[in-house]
Amino acid sequence: MRTYIEPAKELAIFGEYDVVVAGGGTAGMIAGVAAARAGSRTLVVERLGCLGGQFTALMNTSWTTNNQIERVVDGIPFEYFKKIEAMGGVELPNYDKDAYILYDSERAKYAIVEMFENEKNLDVLYLTMVTDVIKEGKKLKGIIIENKSGRQVIFAKQFIDSTGDADLLAFSGSNYEVIKKEDQHPASLLAKINGVDTEKLVKYYANKPELQKGEKYLDGLPHAGFYGFRLAEELKGVSLPDEIEYFRDWFILFYTTPNPGEIVLNMTGVIALDGTNAVELSKGEHLSRKRLYQVLPLFKKYIPGFENAYFSSTAPALGVRETRKVIGEIKLTVEMLMSGIRFPDAVCCYASALGYHTPDGKDIEFRRMKPGTTYDIPLRCMLPLDVEGIIVAGRSISVESDAIGSTRSMTNCMSLGQAAGIIASYAAKNGIEMRNISNDKLREALKAQKVYFADEI
Repeated sequence: MRTYIEPAKELAIFGEYDVVVAGGGTAGMIAGVAAARAGSRTLVVERLGCLGGQFTALMNTSWTTNNQIERVVDGIPFEYFKKIEAMGGVELPNYDKDAYILYDSERAKYAIVEMFENEKNLDVLYLTMVTDVIKEGKKLKGIIIENKSGRQVIFAKQFIDSTGDADLLAFSGSNYEVIKKEDQHPASLLAKINGVDTEKLVKYYANKPELQKGEKYLDGLPHAGFYGFRLAEELKGVSLPDEIEYFRDWFILFYTTPNPGEIVLNMTGVIALDGTNAVELSKGEHLSRKRLYQVLPLFKKYIPGFENAYFSSTAPALGVRETRKVIGEIKLTVEMLMSGIRFPDAVCCYASALGYHTPDGKDIEFRRMKPGTTYDIPLRCMLPLDVEGIIVAGRSISVESDAIGSTRSMTNCMSLGQAAGIIASYAAKNGIEMRNISNDKLREALKAQKVYFADEI
């Protein structure tokens, strides 16, 4: 690779904070609120023009809240959910029982804006990328950002890496784990389709359960569906161009939203993608948009309910399921999650089916825990071994690939974000490193913000 030596130059200092959150997505937005409420002057740096990431801009529009018996999420995430519900953005939720709860991503965008505006210690900087870090020995002291105002420096006492790709870890020179891209979960570009006769659509699949690969998770709710399906039956005997022949057995999800006639299409469009490589991401974006527009005419022609359907919006970026992960003292495994493991340094407790998207993009496998089971996530799987001043929140915690389908759940990422905000704030205020917080003080600080643990709600 050809290189260029950039001349040294002075950079303006944007500010100095107690806590800086890199990435204001699903985990980062909650981390910011938590750190501010814990009394720390906090800044959230976000690359998009809104908070929430996958939960809002990238249109996932379903969350999980229970262990099949009772609700297992509380604190700031649940406060956020209830705020969206109060705005009319949630479809008839049963937080104790529904495997997935459907919501409107646009109202979710505004709900988090209101929450940020109510926090006096909290700032946000949109449309900004973190491009490098400043270290003193093993300690992270600052980050370099870039936006329309140019390059600037931000200093802080503690940092939260909720970039999704462990960017701060990579910039800091920390060791991290990344499995071969050919073995990773595929990426998806989500889209909203309107003009759908959802009653007709749900009735079609209800009468043909053999066409569904997966389950219908939301029985009993009007217009509610969460389907895994293929087009093999509908396209039987239909001649297709070679370029779209793969649609016969390609795995696709769709689910309704609280808005009439609207569904979200979640189609695993890109396989073997390195989500940290700009060239590969760019190609993936093009391919995904092309595939969305290739598949809609097939829906309109062969699936009842789609006759008048049209795309109302597509996500601004691919939803990447797996890239870099921190190397912590503990690595979560499928066996740990399925057995309901407990840790003395637990930062939150969670329960969700382990959804494994096969690397070839053609299937999804769900492993469900025994009803009532929850598992702990320890602080030790969020802290790198070789750098101080960083805690990782979101999908980049230390977890094996087969188990990440549960831990990367958006609700869990929010709980991890809240925990990270509390922990970073505690360390900043007390002048200690995050790994040195005692288990008793850790639990006390988390409970003060109503973080859920298995025996308390």
